[in-house]
Amino acid sequence: MIGLKNMMETCRRVGIITRAGVGLVEAIKREATRQHDQKMWSSIVTSLENGESLAVSLQPFQKQFGEIFIAMIETGEDSGQLSEMFIDLADYYEDLLRIRRDFLRSLIMPVIELVAAVVIVGFIILLLGLVSELAGQTVDILGFGLIGFSGFVRYWIYVGVFCTCVYFLFLWLSRNVRRMRVVQYFLNCVPKIGVLMRSLAFMRLCWGLDLTMRTGMEVERALKLSFNGTNYAPVSDNLKLILEVIRNGGDLTDAFSVTKNIDYDLIAGVETGEQSGSLPELMQKMKERYFQESLTNLRAVSVVGGFIVYGLIMALIVFLIFKIATFYIGILNDATRMAML
Repeated sequence: MIGLKNMMETCRRVGIITRAGVGLVEAIKREATRQHDQKMWSSIVTSLENGESLAVSLQPFQKQFGEIFIAMIETGEDSGQLSEMFIDLADYYEDLLRIRRDFLRSLIMPVIELVAAVVIVGFIILLLGLVSELAGQTVDILGFGLIGFSGFVRYWIYVGVFCTCVYFLFLWLSRNVRRMRVVQYFLNCVPKIGVLMRSLAFMRLCWGLDLTMRTGMEVERALKLSFNGTNYAPVSDNLKLILEVIRNGGDLTDAFSVTKNIDYDLIAGVETGEQSGSLPELMQKMKERYFQESLTNLRAVSVVGGFIVYGLIMALIVFLIFKIATFYIGILNDATRMAML
């Protein structure tokens, strides 16, 4: 999958220069010179030069660009508004990029503090080796059996193995959709995190409905692209039920009213938009609203996450204090017994 920043910049550049009158083939050729995957982009350029549409040229690379991106490009070509579609896509990717940056920025201090705590434990283990040498006996205050340089090395091996396992677990989950769906349903029930995940999904859903409905795309296809584009199972799993209502003669309001995990305000927005004939415009406003809600919910999750990290660090400090106190109390008791003898 191509990164968000690259997608944003690519869409912005192509949209601007095609709007200025540069031909699509020439615009894609210029863009290809800026990209790292020259083989992929050369294939796209060759396909365009052979008379294929951009959507058809992108189809072999659906995994890299995403289904909804290619569908929007196809719709832009069919409606003669490809330049505007590129600009809309750039704005969308910019919103997602801003959310991701805010999230990563909010994690900086908690992560630094957690790393600092892990490093401090490592140096305590190293220090215990020096104390043991000076005392002439094994001094294991922590009770982990990790003392001195050898214990220090083993400690960092354990930390490295743990971090590696977490990383590969994340990759495994993200690459296995069915397993990821289970995780998404679990996260949906977690306070704060579930609210954040839903607001992000609603933002993507409103964006999809805005773009697809604005171009006059067939309703079922527009719904499929919009719901699948949320990449969030608790929301996208409503698609089958919605399509069933539509096929049985119901309207969008009826279809959205029977869903689960869909915000009531979004359902009301669909009803108002359908009745007024301005559904795309209302979905655009709803997208902006859920974008702001996502930022607010992200800050709340970051605060909670920060407190959890602080709690872990405080628990570690209390544990170390308790272990050190227990160690010195043991020394004093031994000294008292020796004195009494």
